Amino acid sequence: MSEPTLSDRPILLTGATGFVGMELLVRLLERTDRTVITLVRAADDATAHARIERVLETLFPPDLIPHGRVRAVAADLEAPGMGLSTSVRDRLADEIDTVVHSAASIQFTLPIEQARAINVGGTRQVLELAARAAHLDRVVHVSTAYVAGDRPGVCHEHEVDIGQRPRNTYEQTKLEAERLVSASGLPAAILRPSIVVGDSHTGWTPAFNVIYWPIQAFARGLLPCVPADPDGRADIVPVDAVANALHELTVGTRRTGTYHVVAGDQAITASALAALAADAFGQDRPSFVEPGTAPEVEDFAGPYLPYFRVRGTFDATRGHSLGFKPPALETYFGALMRYASAARWGKRPRARWESLAV
Repeated sequence: MSEPTLSDRPILLTGATGFVGMELLVRLLERTDRTVITLVRAADDATAHARIERVLETLFPPDLIPHGRVRAVAADLEAPGMGLSTSVRDRLADEIDTVVHSAASIQFTLPIEQARAINVGGTRQVLELAARAAHLDRVVHVSTAYVAGDRPGVCHEHEVDIGQRPRNTYEQTKLEAERLVSASGLPAAILRPSIVVGDSHTGWTPAFNVIYWPIQAFARGLLPCVPADPDGRADIVPVDAVANALHELTVGTRRTGTYHVVAGDQAITASALAALAADAFGQDRPSFVEPGTAPEVEDFAGPYLPYFRVRGTFDATRGHSLGFKPPALETYFGALMRYASAARWGKRPRARWESLAV
């Protein structure tokens, strides 16, 4: 959907070593001629460069790695000035016109101040750098649809802080980060995906968390019951839909405001997801029990369990305007499980390009 931008200035990207950041990076390198400057947590630029090289080796076959298109700059989003010298910050501010902030801690159980240090403090520092950019065209911030918190009803894209109750410190700090973006006065777009899983065609993912962990436990017969709401919605989207929408916001017509990339009304119920998993692994379909009645299972399932009790759904009117509507989970669940099994749930990972070749 995107039309090539006229700019030839570099794009500044944080979070290039993370799942969504990697998928955006590969699209920028394959679909545009832009240079990408990545801010990478590292002690020095040489170490940052080595980290990005490993990412590129995962994304591209050895003979097709676009080495000269990506620059790595060592940075620490939790340090004053991101750990950058004044001269480096000045040079970046003079070069770039687009900032994409994808870096975040996605741990659900971090103490609030630790979560704030990266998710809120890091966002503040990226916005300060963007505000110094003489040629700034846009800022794109990656958030989560679950800033909506634990509440029933339809969660709309224009809603930010309406008194909702967060489930964990991740949701709380991503909500606080959104407030900073909205208050910055910069030309900013916010992308809110729901639960991001592997590619809908290949199943590829570098990380197995959120829905993967309980499904793996279920596949091994370790969850005798599910302490969740069978009618609760598990809003799940494949990373390719998220990255395509993020690419559109990054290089397409400049947009501002908030965009959901979610399953929305088509989000699968917890009971239907359990049925898919049971059929995929030849297990009996599990029984659902009331929360609190199986504490040993709840302890085993950990912080992901609340996402199988979600009472609300997400509107995606603006998100659909980007041209990317996620497919139904039923159509690609098999690809997810085939890759998970082949990769032994992360113990034997494959490079992204190898998965494309299968």
